[in-house]
Amino acid sequence: MPHLLKAWPQASRLLSDAKQVLLGLDFDGTLSPTVDRPELAVLPAETRQSLLSISRYEKFLVAIISARSLEDVQGKAGIDGLIYAGNRGMEISGGGMEFVHPGALELREQVDEAATRLNEALERFGGVVIEYKGLSLTVHHRLVPSESVPDVNRVVDAVVNPFLESGALKTSPAKMSVEVLPNVAWGKGDALREIRAGLIPDSFPVYFGDDLVDEEGFAWVQGAGGFGVYVGPAGSGTAARYRLDSPQEVAQALELMGRV
Repeated sequence: MPHLLKAWPQASRLLSDAKQVLLGLDFDGTLSPTVDRPELAVLPAETRQSLLSISRYEKFLVAIISARSLEDVQGKAGIDGLIYAGNRGMEISGGGMEFVHPGALELREQVDEAATRLNEALERFGGVVIEYKGLSLTVHHRLVPSESVPDVNRVVDAVVNPFLESGALKTSPAKMSVEVLPNVAWGKGDALREIRAGLIPDSFPVYFGDDLVDEEGFAWVQGAGGFGVYVGPAGSGTAARYRLDSPQEVAQALELMGRV
């Protein structure tokens, strides 16, 4: 898989040839370096400036698509004029688009109940962080001693299993965490499709991400004629066409994109 900065002449030609570009980006681990607790994440100043510059060009529409809640990712990025999608794209706002997945809304009560039960069941484990996001939740175990992580996962499975059996909720593994979501057929690829169709049809789509949940975003943009960029080490299994090593290199790539 080519490194994007080394293959920039090729990628740059693709972007230059496009009349319009939909630039989609994950937040944590992609724009912002990974941190121990979600509330500590910060968008680096140079990345913010590059995103702001790109968003001012008519050629680009910038969309940040995160597992965080919509309100949270809007606050963390803090850039007006972008499209924001929270909860893996189940809620989207910006550019005149206001969208909340109706199926996710219908299952919000079950997510609330799962959050209450998980808070009670996991209280005895030091280091567990439960991030409640309205339409979904994430159990983070990055700060849990490694020998206790299997026990945490077993408790999560036991608590969530009744909701899985009823068909209301589903789980998804992520980096040092487990996501608990409404059982609806929706993900980041669907969000990208919705944004493109509603705001910038026929644009050249690009998506940057670093986690398993971003693979469907890579698959969608490449199926639509664009390219995905995986942020992580060489040799990782991914569908993305290009890769970068870190959020710092994402900042470099965004600076280059602003010159296209």
